[in-house]
Amino acid sequence: MRATTGKISQKQLVKVSKFLSFVLRHKPHTIGLTLDVQGWALVSELIERSPSEMSLTTDLIKQVVITNDKQRFLLSEDEQ
Repeated sequence: MRATTGKISQKQLVKVSKFLSFVLRHKPHTIGLTLDVQGWALVSELIERSPSEMSLTTDLIKQVVITNDKQRFLLSEDEQ
């Protein structure tokens, strides 16, 4: 896994982290996301269903996973 090359502000990382926590841990249905029985979601589906103002990308999600101090998120080995 690599970090993004663009500059991502700490404020943006926190905003995305809070959004991901809300959606993935508490209310995936708010964006029409369905988790599998083990609690996984496809990154592509998460990006597609997220509000445009979140501006989610695969690299941004990876950056949040890498930098989250509470280690709340995991990417599968295939990063899907």
